Amino acid sequence: MKPRVLIVDDSWSMRQTLRLLLSPDFECAIAEDGLSALELARKSPPDIIVSDVNMEGMDGYELCRQVRAEPSLKHVPFLFISGHAPRPGIPEAADAYLIKPVQPAVLIARLHEMLQPRPLPELQAQIQVQS
Repeated sequence: MKPRVLIVDDSWSMRQTLRLLLSPDFECAIAEDGLSALELARKSPPDIIVSDVNMEGMDGYELCRQVRAEPSLKHVPFLFISGHAPRPGIPEAADAYLIKPVQPAVLIARLHEMLQPRPLPELQAQIQVQS
């Protein structure tokens, strides 16, 4: 099975571009704003979320905060794609931030990298002690 990515962007053309780009490697779900993305993620948790930052209503930063507050979603990797550099101190809860225009190969590689299993903090500490 392909990993499930939730694409969140208020631009129809960006949603379609990302869907076309990612569909060979990922099952794509689409949301046009933060609120509908949160509802969709609650109903069917994705394997990864790719979100724009600047959206009407609930922006990407708030979406990320809400996702991290949900016990069933807090471990879902979260990637921002934006035309602007991140504000200082934000997004502290996102796993990655890419600035548009993003090279397709870079985006796909980053998503695959983010989906790789990560050791639990306790296991990571044990590994470091044994080294």
